[in-house]
Amino acid sequence: MRIGIVMAVALGVTAASAGSSLASTPVHVRAPLNISAPSPEYSAACGFPVLLSANGMLSVTVHTNPDGSVREQDVFPGLRITVSAPSTGGSFSHVFGPTSYVYPDGVFVGASAVITSYGVRGDAPGIPPDAGRIVTPGIVVAIVPDVGPITLPAGPPTAVSGNFEDPARVIDAICAALGT
Repeated sequence: MRIGIVMAVALGVTAASAGSSLASTPVHVRAPLNISAPSPEYSAACGFPVLLSANGMLSVTVHTNPDGSVREQDVFPGLRITVSAPSTGGSFSHVFGPTSYVYPDGVFVGASAVITSYGVRGDAPGIPPDAGRIVTPGIVVAIVPDVGPITLPAGPPTAVSGNFEDPARVIDAICAALGT
């Protein structure tokens, strides 16, 4: 298992607002992505600030349901995720597979999410990348104007299938690569 390095950006947030009384037509967007956000999970584990940055192309489809819940599917052709620690200068990058997000209460800062990642993901130095399907609770940590929600993991995986490293081993490898 691996605690995910997850960053979600859903374009077209107005179509994904909570409290909608009617389902909306899906919103499809393909755009370049270059964004960074602090990782509360990795920062706490490593004992120093850790940033997650995404650079590459993003293809997003957002569905708003009649009950106000939101479903998002992201595909990341050529996207690289960089995990870095500005205080130590340590960093590493990896690719990231398709991911879906469900926001049961709508999209707002602090909203809960269910993050499901598929395919190859992660690649902390010294351990093999994960491959398969992993479901993790998430939380919206920010909403970037004209971009959308930034959603990060909020706990350990709730379901996994495939080849996943032990989460403690992954955290150790991440922190070691970043300079602890």
